[in-house]
Amino acid sequence: MEAFELVLILLACVIVASVAERLTRFVSLPLVQIATGLVAALLVPQVAHVHIDSELFLVMFIAPLLFNEARESSKRDLWNNLRSILSLAIGLVATTVLVVGLALNAMVPTIPLAAAFACAAALGPTDAAAVGALGASVNLSKRQKTLLSGESLINDASGVVCFQFAIAAAVTGAFSAADAGITFLVLFFGGIAFGVVAGFAAFLLINLLRRRGFENNIVHVLYEVFTPFVVFLAAEELHVSGILAVVAAGLVMARHTPRLTTTSQARLNLVSNGFWEIIVYLINGVVFVLLGMQLPQAMSPAVNGGFGPGPLIGVIVAVTFLVMLVRFVWLVATELAHRRKVASDERPTTPQLLKDALVATIAGPKGAVTLSIIFTIPLTVAGGAAFPERSFIILVTAGVILLTLIIADLALPRLAPSEQAGASEEDVKRAEVAVLRNTIAEIESKIAEGRHPEFEPATRVVLGSYRTRLMRAQLDLGGCGDAMGRLVRATLAVQQRRANELESEILAHTSAKSAAPHYALLTSIRSSVGYYEQGKRVGLTGGGLKGRLHRLRHRISPEHVSNEQAELMYYQTCLFAIELERVAIDYLEDAAKTADERTAKAARILIGEHQSILHTLRERVGNSDEAPGADAGALFDSRQYTISDKFKLSRTYINMITAASLSIELDKIGELQGRGTITEDIAQQLRQNVYVLQMNAEDD
Repeated sequence: MEAFELVLILLACVIVASVAERLTRFVSLPLVQIATGLVAALLVPQVAHVHIDSELFLVMFIAPLLFNEARESSKRDLWNNLRSILSLAIGLVATTVLVVGLALNAMVPTIPLAAAFACAAALGPTDAAAVGALGASVNLSKRQKTLLSGESLINDASGVVCFQFAIAAAVTGAFSAADAGITFLVLFFGGIAFGVVAGFAAFLLINLLRRRGFENNIVHVLYEVFTPFVVFLAAEELHVSGILAVVAAGLVMARHTPRLTTTSQARLNLVSNGFWEIIVYLINGVVFVLLGMQLPQAMSPAVNGGFGPGPLIGVIVAVTFLVMLVRFVWLVATELAHRRKVASDERPTTPQLLKDALVATIAGPKGAVTLSIIFTIPLTVAGGAAFPERSFIILVTAGVILLTLIIADLALPRLAPSEQAGASEEDVKRAEVAVLRNTIAEIESKIAEGRHPEFEPATRVVLGSYRTRLMRAQLDLGGCGDAMGRLVRATLAVQQRRANELESEILAHTSAKSAAPHYALLTSIRSSVGYYEQGKRVGLTGGGLKGRLHRLRHRISPEHVSNEQAELMYYQTCLFAIELERVAIDYLEDAAKTADERTAKAARILIGEHQSILHTLRERVGNSDEAPGADAGALFDSRQYTISDKFKLSRTYINMITAASLSIELDKIGELQGRGTITEDIAQQLRQNVYVLQMNAEDD
């Protein structure tokens, strides 16, 4: 199959799996991707026979995955749990290689011992990221998360090194323990040393460019993505471990965003994290799709080693059981050793310790790295003969990956159910509502102070945008969200009925042509105070088809009017908008008295929003109590500025006020986090949202 066609098929499968995962919320994404690859292989059988060069596969898939894992890791957590992590990442991997390799050779004698060790080494690395993709929520302790993330980072490297030794022995047919020991030390420590040096060099170079004023974020991100490939290839040329070099370089270059950061740094972090998220998602997706594409070969006698379906499944189950048993026993021993260092009143009981070990065992399924490693088995050995049982080894490995993912998918939500299952999104939305309310209150207090009246027009425009955000967040919020949605629609309908009545009165004194400019003004006014989508379109209908034609003509070719006429039109339209707010408040006050508790709660929230909008509109017309109509009285007599002047001031200071308001929002996030009202994770999500708004404000 042509490479380009294969790439298109793989990308299509990843996209289809992403959509399908949304429809199957209780199945983890890796399993959906595997199923998608299986379907693709059945529909296009040629894809099941695709072979990618082993070295190319290693540098294309493993290097960037490990580099990203390293750059996102916490060096402090790794250091504090270093002994336990090294025990799992090195000791457990070595034990797994010996136990599983010997057992696989005994079960399938046609697999040479060195090749069996290679298969076991590939099964050493875990894929903790796969747990995060589970459709159901899982609650892991802080120590479990730290051990899993640290282990998955380092055992990838140790598994690859063991795999390379085993493959070298299988290909050449010769193995020397002394030579292997020396080679291992050179590969291991040489790779780490080179990675540290390369990481520092890359870090210093990018900092030098930044100090010289080179602030192109896209180039910086491309530089980051470019780094693991260069480090890996350079390390391999020096005959040290490219995998360990990539991990070491990633740890050196790890960047953590401080709580208070500059906009430029926030922009770089967002671009970098977003770019890496896409790359890692794509790599993981492609690898799992490739796994699914290999499954149809299981029924081929040339692949399954002559085993029928039953014995083949038996081998896969036996290998999976051994891998998990060795892991469970090792984790129990690790936790027993850790318990001795913990204060007596904090030590877990033996049943709890066994349960924690079982959870950590299941939470370490095999994944993309394991499959990436096993695909690098060469096609031939020295002398040109085919590598013994290569396809069968890949098949068994794929089966173990699939089985461990299924076990994690089914068992973890039951063994470690999240205490906040299904509530995380609602928690973020509640926190957002609290932050926006506090920010709006702060902005309103700034207006009330009146120290800088020239800033007031722009501040009220920004205040309207915050009310829009608050309204959207409240509509999305659980609890009264449905009731609020119904109330919003009913309130808009009430406003539209009142608008129709007022429009009939206005058209009795003027023509549809004269009313056309007011329609555009009303839409603009309602948008500026917080209405969006259908809400901002409520109001004048234009007097039928003739009125619509006049509105269209006015939009295409607006007539020139004097400043005094413009002031009058704006004043009249504001009075119209004020009347609509009064009607809305009256309707909602009645709803709050007569409706059920949930609807009453939503009504009280909406009353507050409409009262704020009413206050803003009354400020625009000098707190006039005049009724709307074509013969409105005196123009808005500002204490200092006319309406047109206010528009000019609004455009002049809007960017400055927007930036100041976003800074206030960041402060409010920090205050809520400091009081313990919101968690650090939620606060970080909210800050990221503000950083995006800051960048948009800069671009405007």
